[in-house]
Amino acid sequence: MFRFGTSVLVTALALSACSRDKTAEAPAPAAAPATISEVVQTKQGAVRGTTVTENENVTAFIYRGIPYAAPPVGELRWKAPQPAPAWEGERDATNWPNRCPQGQSSMGTGAPISEDCLYLNVVTAAKTADEKRPVIVFFHGGGLTSGTSASTTYNHPTLPNKGVVLVTVNSRLGPIGYLAHPALTKESGHGSSGNYGTLDLKASLEWIRDNIAAFGGDPGNVTIMGESGGGTKVISQMASPLTEGLFHKAIVESGSGLATSDRSLKLADAEAMGVKLATALGIKDGPDVLAAMRAASWEQILEAAGKKEVGFRASPVVDGYVIPEPVNEMFKAGKQRKVPLIVGANQGEASLQTSVPQTADLHSKAGAPTYVYSFTQLPLGWRQEKGCVAFHGLELTYVFGAIPVGLTSATTQGLARGGGCSVGLPAHDEQDMKVADQAATIWAQFAKTGNPSVKDLVEWPAYTDQNKAYLSLGTPLEAKIGVENSYVAPPARATNAE
Repeated sequence: MFRFGTSVLVTALALSACSRDKTAEAPAPAAAPATISEVVQTKQGAVRGTTVTENENVTAFIYRGIPYAAPPVGELRWKAPQPAPAWEGERDATNWPNRCPQGQSSMGTGAPISEDCLYLNVVTAAKTADEKRPVIVFFHGGGLTSGTSASTTYNHPTLPNKGVVLVTVNSRLGPIGYLAHPALTKESGHGSSGNYGTLDLKASLEWIRDNIAAFGGDPGNVTIMGESGGGTKVISQMASPLTEGLFHKAIVESGSGLATSDRSLKLADAEAMGVKLATALGIKDGPDVLAAMRAASWEQILEAAGKKEVGFRASPVVDGYVIPEPVNEMFKAGKQRKVPLIVGANQGEASLQTSVPQTADLHSKAGAPTYVYSFTQLPLGWRQEKGCVAFHGLELTYVFGAIPVGLTSATTQGLARGGGCSVGLPAHDEQDMKVADQAATIWAQFAKTGNPSVKDLVEWPAYTDQNKAYLSLGTPLEAKIGVENSYVAPPARATNAE
C-alpha cells in the first residue's frame, strides 16, 4: 500500500508540474496591430505625413519625399544606388521631393531640381499595419528625361480608397541616369554602366519590400505601373534579372515600344556617347576622367548631352548585367518576367496601334495573362469638340480618380493639342466621374487579383493572338475585338500661343 500510495503521489505531482509548465509556456496574447496615423515607422526612421482629402469625402494619409536611397551626389554620381541613411526623431514628409535633373518640363509641381532626388511618396487609406493591401507602384512618364512623382494627379486618394497602397517614385533621368562610359564600366565591378535610373527603380522596389507593411501594404503583392516613359521603365524592370521577386503584376500605359522595337542601346554605343559627352565638357581621357566628370555641375552635363555632336539618348543599356540582352529580343524569346500584364493606349494614339497588340502577342504567347485596352473617354467640354479624341496621358486623370484636378494640370493641358483638343479647363460631368470611378476600381481589382474583371461591372477577357480581345475603356465600358483598329490619328489642329 505504501509503494502504491507513493506512486500515485509522484504521478499526481508530475501531472501537476506538467500542467504548470504548459500554463507557463502558453503564448502571450498577440499584440494589437499598429494603428496607422500621420506618423509611420520605417526601417530608417519615423516619417510624419499629412491627411489629404479630395472630392469632399475621399481621404487618405500621404507621406511625401521618403528617401529610398542615399543622395547620388559627389562620388555616388553614376553609381548604383546606396541604402538610405537612418535618422533620429520624426522626418517631415509633408513636402514634395526634389525633381531629378532635367530640362524645362510641364510635368508635376514646381519642386526644386537637384541630384538629391531619390525619393518616393506613399498614399494609404489603411487603418492598421496588418491589412496587407495590394501595392501599386507608379513610375512617371517623360521619356526617361523629364517628369516627377510630385503630382497631385498621381498621388490622389481615390485608388487608395479602392483598397490599395499607392507609391510614386522618382529616379535618375537623362545623362545623370543613363550615361555609360568606359571608365564607369571598369569601375562598376560588373563590367557595366548606363542603367542607373533602372537600378534606382529596383532600389525603390527593395525599399517597398522592406517597409510597405508599415503602411498597410503587402510586399508579396506589388504591381508596377507606368505611363509613356514610365511604361519603358516598367518593361525594363520586367527584362532585368535583378528584379526577381520584387513585383508580381505590371501595367504599361502608352509606353510599350521598348518591348517590340530595338530601342535599348548596346554598351559600346552607349560608352561612345559618354566619351563624346566628356569631350564636350572639355575633359580628356585619362586616370582622372571620372573625377573631372563628377566635378561638373548637372547643368553642364545636360547642356553637353544636348549638343548635336554628342547625340546622347537616354535608354536602357544592354550591359550584360542589369539588361542582359536587347529588351525586344528578350520579349520575343519569352525571357521577360511572366507576370499578369495590362497594356494599352488611348484612342488618339495611332502611333501605338502596332506596338500594343505586338506586346500583347509576345506576352500572352509566353504564357502570362495579358489584358489590352483602348481608352476612349473625353471630359464633357472636349467631348463636344469636333475632332477631339482621347490623347496621350489623358487616362491618368481617370485611372487615379483625379477629376477635376488632373484636367487642370499643366501636363494634361500641354498634351491636349496632340488629341486635336483645345487648351483650357474642359467641363466635366457625372459621366466622367463614373468612368473615373470605374477605371480606378478595375485597376485596383487587377492589383488585388491579377484579373481586372469586376463582378457586376465588367468582364474583361484575357487577350490572345487568336481572340484579339480588348476593353474599350470609356462610355460605354465594353469588351471588343480587334484592338489594332481602335486607335485613330487626330486631325491637325492649329497651334495658338497660350
